[in-house]
Amino acid sequence: MKLYIYKIDRILYEGDADVITLPTESGEISVLENHIPLITHLAPGKISIKIANETQEFSISGGFAEIKPHKAIILVN
Repeated sequence: MKLYIYKIDRILYEGDADVITLPTESGEISVLENHIPLITHLAPGKISIKIANETQEFSISGGFAEIKPHKAIILVN
């Protein structure tokens, strides 16, 4: 799936992702390709992006995520 992570002053990530793990107010969720549409508030924590055998992490203090079946847009503080 395509993933876009934006901070107010810069782009943190633009590219593909196999699995995205997000800290939400209700707990941690993992997002895969073809996920149902979802808009959620993000809690402080770490966003984890898995691509093949590599993992990248970003620490955040909150934000919002819009998940679509083939794309995720994440706005973070």
